[in-house]
Amino acid sequence: MEILDLNHLNIISPYALWKTGSNGNEYAFHTDYGVQYRICFDVNQSIWENGAYEFGIYNDNGKTSPNDIKVKLTIISVIEEFFINNPDILLYQCETGDNKQNARQRLFYKWFNDSPNRDKYVLKVSSIIAEDTVNFIALIVNRNNPNIDSIIKDFDEFIGFFNHKPE
Repeated sequence: MEILDLNHLNIISPYALWKTGSNGNEYAFHTDYGVQYRICFDVNQSIWENGAYEFGIYNDNGKTSPNDIKVKLTIISVIEEFFINNPDILLYQCETGDNKQNARQRLFYKWFNDSPNRDKYVLKVSSIIAEDTVNFIALIVNRNNPNIDSIIKDFDEFIGFFNHKPE
């Protein structure tokens, strides 16, 4: 099963995407400013046995990205396309390698809340502290998902476990 329908996505997205990587669930796009982004969907079984994907956004060439509205619209288009093709759950975790995860989380949250279809989804952002580093993780699920209550409960329990480990 394809994660995204590239034909449809490239009609609605300001930047054209193409498949990349060996697992078939990676996509890339170039911006007008020469930045190449890679978007990955990896099966995630840390909370649920199936039906969940971890969604990652990576700046592959390390170029500085200005405030480019077309990047925002492309990312939102990718999320919309994911839920058109999948009834599943998305988990988004901000990259922590450069200690800019808080800024990334705020930007993603703003982008998501600015999108015209935001009311179709539940976005729940939480933090996990691991080895003195704050990690942000977001749950994104379609409001029409028949298991939404148990999905949110499982997510909250998972976050609670990590934030209240026994000593």
